[in-house]
Amino acid sequence: MPPPARLVVQATAALVAVLALCLAVVVGAVAVRSDAERLRDTSAHRAAVAAELGFALADLDAQRANQLVPGHAADDPEVSVGNRLLALITAQQRRAQASDLLRQLGGDEAHAAQVRGILDLLGRYDDAGGRAAYVDEQHHERAAGHPPAVAVAFSAEAGDIMHSHLLPKVATLANAYDAQAVAASRTAQDAAWGSAVAVGVLGLVAVAVLLWWQRDLARRYRRVLNPALAAATAVALGVTLAGVVSFTGAAADLDAGTRDGLRPWSRLAQARAVAAEAAATQSRWLVNGAEPQQRAELDALNRRLEGLLAPGGWASADERRAYADVNERYGHFRADDRKLVELMAGKRIDEAAVVLTDVGRGEVGFDFWDFATTLDALARDQQADFVSRTDAARSGLDGWPAVPAGLLGVAAVLVVVGVRPRLAEYR
Repeated sequence: MPPPARLVVQATAALVAVLALCLAVVVGAVAVRSDAERLRDTSAHRAAVAAELGFALADLDAQRANQLVPGHAADDPEVSVGNRLLALITAQQRRAQASDLLRQLGGDEAHAAQVRGILDLLGRYDDAGGRAAYVDEQHHERAAGHPPAVAVAFSAEAGDIMHSHLLPKVATLANAYDAQAVAASRTAQDAAWGSAVAVGVLGLVAVAVLLWWQRDLARRYRRVLNPALAAATAVALGVTLAGVVSFTGAAADLDAGTRDGLRPWSRLAQARAVAAEAAATQSRWLVNGAEPQQRAELDALNRRLEGLLAPGGWASADERRAYADVNERYGHFRADDRKLVELMAGKRIDEAAVVLTDVGRGEVGFDFWDFATTLDALARDQQADFVSRTDAARSGLDGWPAVPAGLLGVAAVLVVVGVRPRLAEYR
């Protein structure tokens, strides 16, 4: 092959290798950054909204059931027993929160049918709950713990809609978003590992081609070093090393975020929803006169909750202390429940109404709030760990692909600059 043709072929091979490396860098950086952003802002966000919706609806049901408990003391109509106002205010807040959360999920076309189904069921629940409240208001001068039978029937209908239909649908939606978030994390990790391999392999090919060409030029033209090609080789090697480190770091951050943040948060978010459902079942158990079936349902929810509140193998020493604190406060809530069982068994309904609806230590209103708030704080810590890891994966690629692509563009120019003097010798 004539020397000029050989030089053109060698320059072309070097340019193709550099441009292939540049393409791998651009495609990989765009894919990983967009996947990480989608994971954080779409999939994980919707999972958090759906989990919060389950908690809000369950607590709404608890508060609406609690509204039927207060009344006057059995032996003195002038003495009020229980805190109806707190239940009313909290129920209004939870209902507004549920509407806002459903609005946030309304933009998801993939699950639009499920969201519409939840809205329809919520309308039915509101209708039955509103009827129960209306009937109860017509009998405001009644003893605590003795709501009208018609109000109890409407309330039981509302409770059946909530616990048999509405909450299961919300749980299904939340599970779908959890699975979507895990799948999105896996996709982002695969993209990061794939980009690291592609950049590493193509980078080594580019460096090998440039070194081979440098050696060939030195042998044929008696030149010790071509400065332009040496600079291009250094740029290709630097981008390759930086790319492998950045992409593997992003993959590691995404994996740690899912393992130590997303999955534990998902369990705790589920625990919050189950805890609120247990509180609602507890309230309905009392309203329905200590009905055995609801006690069995409450016991099953408590057993499920105990499993969800157990720290997994991923938990650090600090996280285990936080889990222990949550379980201690959960123990206070369970102690209140045992107190309610004892009071209802002794027909001390006035005292049971106070324990269920008032706010103070040793009473459900305070102890459940204390437990739920502490549980929420732990869940938010796990969520923050996931977000910070995902942000780290994305920020680790700050400047990508613009800076590496620019550098490789310079390397391509250096290839041309390096070959021009040799071609000029044959003019």
